[in-house]
Amino acid sequence: MITGIDVVFIHAKDPEIMVHWYRDVLGLEVGLKTDDLSWLEFRFNDDRPPTRFALERFSGEKQSIMISLRVNDIRSVIQELESRGVEFLGEDKVQPEGVSLYATLQDPEGNLIQLSQRRTE
Repeated sequence: MITGIDVVFIHAKDPEIMVHWYRDVLGLEVGLKTDDLSWLEFRFNDDRPPTRFALERFSGEKQSIMISLRVNDIRSVIQELESRGVEFLGEDKVQPEGVSLYATLQDPEGNLIQLSQRRTE
């Protein structure tokens, strides 16, 4: 059902400062990024498909880190988890975004978790 970690999100109020720190201080290699730095991914080795570590522009959110769990068949995983009482957020449970389809749920303490299926798989 869950095959690995797809994305670890760092919600950043000031992505420019965060990019400098992760790139220049920690030495991570910048991968995919938008011109306005609303989305930026760092690369790790030749991981295929890559585990993504991403900065995403957000302001004022309580939760500063979110994990996205990789799945092979998002719709069947949603069906299985719903049978276990899990509720998903949004009218349309599955959303397209970039190279992935994703669905968002909450853990018992209200932390957001995503399920992510790569469209290229």
